[in-house]
Amino acid sequence: MTGDDRQVGAGHDLTPHPGVPAPMASLSGERSPFVPRRKANPADVRRHNRSLILQVLFPRERLSRADLARATGLTRVVVSDVVSGLLDEGLVVETGRTRESRPGKPGTLLRLDAEARQIVAVDLSQPAVLRGAITNLLGQTVHRDELTAEVGPAGLDPALVVELCRRLVARADAPLLGIGIASPGTVDADGVVLAASNFGWDHVDLAGLVTGATGVPTGVHNDANSAALAERQFGQGSADMLFVQIARGVGAGVMVDDRIITGAAHAAGEIGHVVIDPQGPACSCGKRGCLETEVSVPALSEAIRREPGRRAEIIRAAAERLGGALAMAVGVLDLPEVVVLGPPAIVNDDFLSAAEAAVNLRLRSGLRSRIVVRRSHLGEDIVLAGESAAVLRERIGVI
Repeated sequence: MTGDDRQVGAGHDLTPHPGVPAPMASLSGERSPFVPRRKANPADVRRHNRSLILQVLFPRERLSRADLARATGLTRVVVSDVVSGLLDEGLVVETGRTRESRPGKPGTLLRLDAEARQIVAVDLSQPAVLRGAITNLLGQTVHRDELTAEVGPAGLDPALVVELCRRLVARADAPLLGIGIASPGTVDADGVVLAASNFGWDHVDLAGLVTGATGVPTGVHNDANSAALAERQFGQGSADMLFVQIARGVGAGVMVDDRIITGAAHAAGEIGHVVIDPQGPACSCGKRGCLETEVSVPALSEAIRREPGRRAEIIRAAAERLGGALAMAVGVLDLPEVVVLGPPAIVNDDFLSAAEAAVNLRLRSGLRSRIVVRRSHLGEDIVLAGESAAVLRERIGVI
């Protein structure tokens, strides 16, 4: 067994501890299902140690092998072995020498090569357009492309998404780490869009279609979850927050203890089709009075077009509806902030103030601090940045 095989970072025990009692019986008398975690094998350990080192170097750190050993808790032998592999892959490069104040040979500095790989990121959340970009490993855009995509009576043709991905893959000028696609709706861990009513999609294997057409590993994620990940990584998001995206539809990303919560059915944060008015307008999902019928960009734009003189009133009423719908989730999870992303013409200061007032009116108590509702400042590329981060996280364990 090598040193690489022996070390796993603190707090990452992959095996059940001996002597742990069996799961407690449920109130119904039936035992809770228990799925034992498999024992870590040498490949797991190597991947873990590789991920630790890349995380320490990300995004722009310049560190020696000795620095990496101190930062990760791995032995110098293990660090040297992992670094050797990363140098061979081109993910890490040597850059100068340390300036040692102590006697001895200066160490060689290492850094992540952000241009060694590229990522294709695609955002399907915006009305009437599919947006894509090629990024480097720091999420910086190298190339952009987009396709017009009006959703007709038959829904959105997934072939349009495949076409955009093909075009982006053809423009890449470095090896591709992967493709990340942000889609509205419910998306499972295999990249199947289980339901996206605005697109007319039901169990569309988008990851499979794109991987098959391009040969590049593809992940598909809920668009609001992607935006929440970007807000946390590149913005000012806290480790506990509710991120709301108002675009073609309305979705939310739930972050608790620095982790995106997806839920048992991959539907955590799917608030757009929660009914807030059973007598309200018909929704594309088949119900009436869903949140999306009153707060999405298309719904609000149409309402303002019909009654331009009531613009401020329409926006304020929509914000109050949103705040009321969010209050229960915020209260149950004890989240300190709600971050909202949407067009500035709609998500303006009046919108944010009205939503914050509505949330706090319902949750005010001596046990809870005032909940903040604020705007995301990452701009229109936030979902693309989130998909770049998602690919990094899934493919090489960075972030």
